[in-house]
Amino acid sequence: MLNNFFDQIPATGAICAHRGARSLAPENTMAAFEMAVQCGAHLLETDVQMSADDQLLLFHDRGLKRTTDITAHPAFTGRVRKALTSFSVEDLRLLDAGTWFLDKDPYGTVARGFVTAAAQEQIRTQQIPLLRDLLVFCRARNFPVNLEIKGKLPAQKARRRVDLLLNLLHALDCCHLVLLSSFYRDDLCLIKQLCPQLPTAALAEFRHPDNLLEYLQDLQVAAYHPAVNLLDAELVSMLCGRGIRVNTWTVNDEERYAALARLGVTFICSDWPQRMVFRERTG
Repeated sequence: MLNNFFDQIPATGAICAHRGARSLAPENTMAAFEMAVQCGAHLLETDVQMSADDQLLLFHDRGLKRTTDITAHPAFTGRVRKALTSFSVEDLRLLDAGTWFLDKDPYGTVARGFVTAAAQEQIRTQQIPLLRDLLVFCRARNFPVNLEIKGKLPAQKARRRVDLLLNLLHALDCCHLVLLSSFYRDDLCLIKQLCPQLPTAALAEFRHPDNLLEYLQDLQVAAYHPAVNLLDAELVSMLCGRGIRVNTWTVNDEERYAALARLGVTFICSDWPQRMVFRERTG
């Protein structure tokens, strides 16, 4: 068995399904993760949050309005604006996390016939998944996943979240399939303190951290994940030369994907992994 996350994907230009194949199914649902595998992505990316009763779930936003039916659900009257972290798993699993995708058609894929009738029926059944659901799915397929630890929590809750995550990875024998990423230094330090062998990655969206190389080396990360607009050839060359991989997000243009792969970017997150797979195979 391979025991290193990066051994299981191409050295450059790996195609990462951003929140699953979210142009074909509702983001961060099992349907989107299944589509990521079916369309030929090399790995997927998703977001880990913790419920009020200390369960790990996969969801991007702080609130629930954009990608569930919480606004219309009678069980949530008066609680629509609350954060996911204030609800129990029992509450959260009442929500429909799929139908919004068919109603809003955010990528135009439903109208253009890219989402089959059978897929639409599956989409209507989607709930917010537990992290356990995804790890069992990935373990059965030996499919790598980048887990972003989402949102800053008070120190005690942050420690609880990391403890739960690491215990689950070990219990399900998934450590070799996982890269853990975060925007927050404290999370990355805590993971390295508790499980030094797990690969980690530092995220950046609007600007690079000060003294970037020193910052990354101090954190002992395996990779740096800047937003694509922060990337240039010099940065990729410098970090790769120091043994730090560079991965980026979010790229939906095939030519830009190809250019980044040529620069030496290891994996590239896309909402349209099916396009990048086609580009990889024909370009």
